Formats: sequence, structure tokens, C-alpha cells
Amino acid sequence: MRTIDILLQNLRKYHGVDSLRDLAKKIEMSGDVLLNWSSGRSSPKLDQLDKIAYLTNVEVSNLLVQDIEISITSPIWRDNVERNFIENLGRYSQEKGIHKSWFDENPCGISYGAFRYYINGNNRSVNLNKLDELAKILGIQTYQLLESRENR
Repeated sequence: MRTIDILLQNLRKYHGVDSLRDLAKKIEMSGDVLLNWSSGRSSPKLDQLDKIAYLTNVEVSNLLVQDIEISITSPIWRDNVERNFIENLGRYSQEKGIHKSWFDENPCGISYGAFRYYINGNNRSVNLNKLDELAKILGIQTYQLLESRENR
């Protein structure tokens, strides 16, 4: 299942709605944006995921875990999702031994230069599709790229 489908499924379940239009109202977004996400024409960026998580009172990474139970009693907080992403990407790439030679041997949708650009925090337009690609390179689940240290 695509990570965007997991996100939308979790949000529909949490808010008790079936339609994307009703969900859009609950999370203060345009229905057209959610339709584009659902169809694969676009994907949420980290700042959008952060906003949705804040409105839902849950950590960003938990929104991307399949069949998670999101409780309405969660405290409202704001996580630094970009910092978590950069730290986790660097840590996992070290643990997995991802270097330039890996990219030479395993062609994928991201070049080694672009991968380094993400690790260095220079790319501010990270979206869920890119997170999926990066997680695939690292052999992890997408949500793991966004987990805060306290949840590990």
C-alpha cells in the first residue's frame, strides 16, 4: 500500500469521514489537493504533513503507520519534522552503508548527489513520494524517516 493511501486511510478513520472532501474540511485543506494526492498527481510536503499532524494531535510518523489507532486524547504539540527527517536519513544511511558505490550498483530514481543534498538538509521541498523513494533505498518504512528520537 502506498504511504499516501495509509495517511488518507488513517485520517478518514480518525475523523470518521468517508469522502476526501469531508476530510479536507477537517484538516483545513482543499479537496482538490487531497484528490491530487489520492490520484498520485502530487504528494504532501513535510510542512503539510506537520500541519495535519498538529491538527490531529499526533506525531507525523504515526500518521504513516498502517492501521494505527490514533487517540483523540493525545496532547497537542509540534514536532520538528524536518530535523527528524535529516537526522534519521543520515543515521540510516550510515547504518546501511549507503555510499556512492551503492547508487552505481543499484540504479534508482534518486542520484547520489540528490541523496547527499537531502542528507545535508538543502532540499526543503521533500514530499511523501520522495520519502517513499528514500525509505526504499534505505530498506525501511517511510514513517521511520520522520520518527522523533523519543519514539525509538
